[in-house]
Amino acid sequence: MRFIHGLSLETQHLLRRCYKESKHHRVRQRAHCILLSFWGKTTDDLVHIFQVTRLTIYHWFDAWETRYFAGLYDHAGRGRHPKLTREEQEKVQQYIADYPQDMKKVVHLLEQETSKRVCTKTIQRLLKKIVISGNVLSTHQRKARPLRSTSVVKL
Repeated sequence: MRFIHGLSLETQHLLRRCYKESKHHRVRQRAHCILLSFWGKTTDDLVHIFQVTRLTIYHWFDAWETRYFAGLYDHAGRGRHPKLTREEQEKVQQYIADYPQDMKKVVHLLEQETSKRVCTKTIQRLLKKIVISGNVLSTHQRKARPLRSTSVVKL
């Protein structure tokens, strides 16, 4: 069995504050786990409380022991990596500037140059992300504009 030892009163107070006030659920969960372990809860108890594996609890303990409060947070780089590199995204911007009405042509040109196959939705998400004016953005602008009514319809 493994426990967390040697938490000062100030550290306990900060962990309690992280547990109660952090906007990240995982940070709150990990801070609570560290506190409970310090207060004498066994790893079996913690597994049942947090409904994670024993290995996960040990990973939380390792992260706490090596990095303290920084260990409560997730590492950078979690999640899915983008399909296109920055250079390829810049090429897409150039292609869109050349062919603003033809997303399929942009996809085809990108596939020929990079041998990466992406769909038009990926290009649209990229457009939304970089906010350039084009076919996709102009449709969003049309939807956002209020309708002008010149005549009043009476029933």
